[in-house]
Amino acid sequence: MTTRRPAPAPSEPSVIPVRLLDWRDGAHFARPERCVLCQRPTPLRSHDNEPVHKTCAETWNAAHPGETRFVSDPPKSGKGRDHA
Repeated sequence: MTTRRPAPAPSEPSVIPVRLLDWRDGAHFARPERCVLCQRPTPLRSHDNEPVHKTCAETWNAAHPGETRFVSDPPKSGKGRDHA
């Protein structure tokens, strides 16, 4: 009796974890302009007032680790993360 080799496991696509940005402050909103990354209109602004979608900024951050072009708002003191 012959034995078969097990089929090789399919390779997983490279997954880059994305750190989510916290852009709740009203300063991140203005009139729509073209996103600096995808060129589609967005009302969002980065801390440097660049028009950029939050998802575009998060993807850019994942592709450029160690660079600080797009950052989260600092945590508000005195407020916990518990909504209860």
